[in-house]
Formats: sequence, C-alpha cells, structure tokens
Amino acid sequence: MVVRFISVVGGDTSLLGSAITHYRRLGVQEFHIVRHAESADDPGVAASVEVMRKAGLTFSDIVVGPWHEHLNPALIREAMSRHPDDWWVVADLDEFQLYPDELPAVIAHCERRGYDHVSGAFLDRVAADGTLPEPDTSHPDAVWHQYGLAGLLTLRLLRARPTKVTLARGRVELAYGQHTSWSGRGAPPADLYAQVHHFKWTGSARARLARRVAAYASGRWEVNDPVIIEESRAFLTHLDAHDGRIDVGDPTLAFLPCGTTYHDYTGWPRVTAELSHAYDEFDAARARRRQADPTLRI
Repeated sequence: MVVRFISVVGGDTSLLGSAITHYRRLGVQEFHIVRHAESADDPGVAASVEVMRKAGLTFSDIVVGPWHEHLNPALIREAMSRHPDDWWVVADLDEFQLYPDELPAVIAHCERRGYDHVSGAFLDRVAADGTLPEPDTSHPDAVWHQYGLAGLLTLRLLRARPTKVTLARGRVELAYGQHTSWSGRGAPPADLYAQVHHFKWTGSARARLARRVAAYASGRWEVNDPVIIEESRAFLTHLDAHDGRIDVGDPTLAFLPCGTTYHDYTGWPRVTAELSHAYDEFDAARARRRQADPTLRI
C-alpha cells in the first residue's frame, strides 16, 4: 500500500515547496501534482518546474487552458482511479492537513474500522496583524509562524463551505471541491476529523480573487455554481472596508494563536461539533439529484 498525494496547482505556486515538505513529513510517498496554466508561455510554469526539480519531483502533467470549475475534479478523479486501492491525500496547494495521529496510524485505524475516507474542515491561517504577506519559504515551518492565527474566515466571512474530504481510497468518488464523497464509508467525525490549515490569505489573495470574480462572471471560466463569485466578492469587500487587512479582532471569525500541531487550536472541539454534520441534509439532497441525473456536475 502506497500513500499518494494529489493536487492540481496553477496561478500562485509560492507555497509549492512548503506543501511538498509538509506532506513528506506527514508520510506521503508518491506525489501526483498537475500543473495548470492558462497560457503555454506562462513564465510561472518554468519557475514551478524548478521548485519541483529541487524537491526531486516532476509534474504528473501540465495542462493548458481556461480554469473551468470542472477541470480540477476531473483531473483528480483520473489520477486516483489509476490506483484505486491506495490511500490518497487530496489537497489544494494552500491546504496543509493535520491529523490527531501520524498518517500511517490514521490509515491503519481506517482499515481496521472499514473506513474508506476521512473528512475535516478549514482553519484559515492569517498573519497576526491581518496583513497579506508573501509566504516566507526560508525554512519548513516559516509559514506556520508567519500566519500565526487560525480561525473561521471561510465559514463566517465568505459563508462558504469549509469541509473537505482529506484522505481517501483511490476508488472513492469525490464531489466537486472535495467537500464530500459520493461513495465509500467515511470515518465518523466523532472518531476522526482532520484539520485543514488554509494558507490562502497571502500576498496574492486580492489579485487572485479579483481575477476569479472577473473570469467567472464574464463566462471566460465556466462555473457550476455562481455562489463562488459572491464568496470571493465578500472577501474583497472586507479588505476594502478594513484598509486592505483582515479584521482579526472580529470575534465572529474566531481567530486564535495557533502553532504547528493538531492540538494547538483550542477552539477545535467547537468547530468539530458545529461542522461535522452541518451539511448532511444538503449532501443527501444532492445525492438524490445526482442519482436521478448522473451527468450533474456537483
């Protein structure tokens, strides 16, 4: 059994080296990273290829074209299906997962209990002063200290879904955004719930989200659910209202000092209780729609 990592990366790859280091430490053995670019002459591609080379890796593929919302899940499904019995860590480049035990022990626990996948939720990592600095890649733990607060920005400000399937057998079919799964038996959150430390709020965040709004709203990128546009606009509006910073003092965002381990965020039991079953009815309704029409992109 091999522990594999799958991610589709594009745009800002400043966290690429840090993510590889994190997941190697976690116990990943094989990396399947697809590079997306809108243009074949994007200079960022060569730079990211060099980061991969220094890590002893190469991209599984380089895909050129618009960043349609359905592209990412299709590429992930294709990769995972090649090794259906292996365990896959599934993460975007800005998602650094933590578990209550070592990854091999987590997988062994799942196999003993007959679980096929593990879910978890975002803890958004931001700088203590609410600014959006460029990631510090000078040493492996630098970003954890640089973005020293963790909280619920995605849930409470964007009003977006912060739950994710983080670890799954290759045969498990994941929903768009990896927010849930359409097959397999999941570990109950009371038994096992992963933290997804979300390092999205970096120096390029404003430009990235403004570009996303423009591309999806214009139709240049195909979107399945236009709510993603409003989520991005909510963040941009928040920045405009707070002099370009995140209001880390807003108690509704639940920002707390947080380090590098699973037990550092003291509010995690409340997060687990709030989110572990928050989307059960929503997902059940979507599953019924999908069963009636398997062509739906959800």
